[in-house]
Amino acid sequence: MEFINITIAQLNFHVGDLEGNLKKIADAWASQDHLTHIVVFPELALTGYPPQDLLHSIGFLKECKKKLEELIEFSKRLNSLAVVGTPYYEGDLHNSLVLIGRGRLLGVYHKTFLPNYSVFDEKRYFRKGEKPFMISLNGVKLGFSVCEDIWHPDGWERFYALCGAEVLININASPYYVGKYHFRESFLKARAQDNLAYVVYANLVGGQDDLVFDGRSLIIDPEGRLIFRASAFKEMVKTVSLPLEKVKSKRLMDLRLREKRVDCPSFLELQDERALPYLEGGVERELAEEEEIYRALELGLRDYFFKSGFKKAVVGISGGIDSALTACLAVDALGKENVVGVFMPSPFTSEESKKYAFELAENLGIELLVYPIDELFNTYRRLFESEEIGLAEENLQARIRANILFYLSNKHHWLVLSTSNKSESAVGYTTIYGDMAGGFAPIKDVYKTMVYRLARYRNSIKPDIPEGLFVRPPTAELKPNQTDQDTLPPYELLDQILSLYIEEGLSKEEIVRRGFDKAVVEKVLDMLRKAEYKRKQAPLGTKITKRSFNGDWRMPVINFWKG
Repeated sequence: MEFINITIAQLNFHVGDLEGNLKKIADAWASQDHLTHIVVFPELALTGYPPQDLLHSIGFLKECKKKLEELIEFSKRLNSLAVVGTPYYEGDLHNSLVLIGRGRLLGVYHKTFLPNYSVFDEKRYFRKGEKPFMISLNGVKLGFSVCEDIWHPDGWERFYALCGAEVLININASPYYVGKYHFRESFLKARAQDNLAYVVYANLVGGQDDLVFDGRSLIIDPEGRLIFRASAFKEMVKTVSLPLEKVKSKRLMDLRLREKRVDCPSFLELQDERALPYLEGGVERELAEEEEIYRALELGLRDYFFKSGFKKAVVGISGGIDSALTACLAVDALGKENVVGVFMPSPFTSEESKKYAFELAENLGIELLVYPIDELFNTYRRLFESEEIGLAEENLQARIRANILFYLSNKHHWLVLSTSNKSESAVGYTTIYGDMAGGFAPIKDVYKTMVYRLARYRNSIKPDIPEGLFVRPPTAELKPNQTDQDTLPPYELLDQILSLYIEEGLSKEEIVRRGFDKAVVEKVLDMLRKAEYKRKQAPLGTKITKRSFNGDWRMPVINFWKG
């Protein structure tokens, strides 16, 4: 049987760690050399993704070139080839794919479609490529592209297929958000079917600042069937055999590729005479939505913490659902030995909250420090001769707590984890320099209703979150008998309005036509607009929605538009 062996190296690279990334590439390549014809690494694997303004440093680009030369030298020891993503500087800068093997740079492809939307800003750094790149390996034709290129129906894939390419290789650094994977899989299946070819899609995995990359690299056969799917949110190196009879058979029966002629480029012809084993793929299971989101948040927090070099994480435990979920994420991502909880009761903290805070800490097995803030709060009130409990006094409590957390952070080099969620930050129901303060905000992009769903999912694995937190009314406990719904619409209603406006981009009028009360919609959107200055000063947090408040949402702070 005629086949070609392709290895997908779905790895977690560190931005700027050229030496470490080079070693990771070399080790993975060497480990599969006896099994494979070609190893495929993700987009910008050498630098990590996204390198952002590191790409404006000539010194950084020179070091990239040096590491690439070292990798070419390393390839003399191996029989297989490697596809590696790297910036390529030669008079101008490109986001490129290089093919390396047997001590030679065999070819270079420059990314054609440069995304400049959402979190992407590639036109700031790169010049677009204009030429295709193909090779023949043992008579099998392969065409290459980078990430965004395959998302465009008028990309190089059809051209490659018309030139006889049986395998289409695409390398990626595609950030995660809810729902993206299923769209990605569906259009890649269409690319494979339309072009009667194998599609090899190698994706990055890992967290970088506010982005998380889910992996889930794919190989799809010419019939649009999934023959390989890598793990979600985990590193994985896997070699899969692609039988070529399937392509040839499909093209004999389906005449579409005979209808058009193109001027095909000349391409390098390579041989690898080794007798390699035939290796089946394997399709990793799909994830339910709650598990998928939880694992994305867990990976985003883990990589931010460990890549930044913190010793421990500290979480303010209030006895509420947000801090409970944040603490669970921290323990699962970092290990219970690396998490410290802090309970800071005020005069308005209920015995119920105290009970839940201690129960949660015991269930998780984390240290819980207790610092009552009554005395500090009363000292401030005496200073300001304040006898009422108004908004300023409510926020004062949150800011005292933030001071305690950041004292511990400075003292012990701990990372402060903010517990604010997306619903609160959207409408400003959070205290600037108070509960929204932190070094990282794990649930920043999680709506309140999803917080409850994730907490319920986490309890299905191990019931660490006290059951009472699922039924008690949400409350900040900053004044007597306070609940969130004193100020906000019910979260089930609030989150729907916010999602339609933020994620779907609907106008106020369109949301009202969906059946929502006009006065409620206007109130929510007014709160959203007025809270913009707070969000500009919020910490990073893992993106899990299509339009997060990090790189996707770029509203002006001074804004008179009320539509």
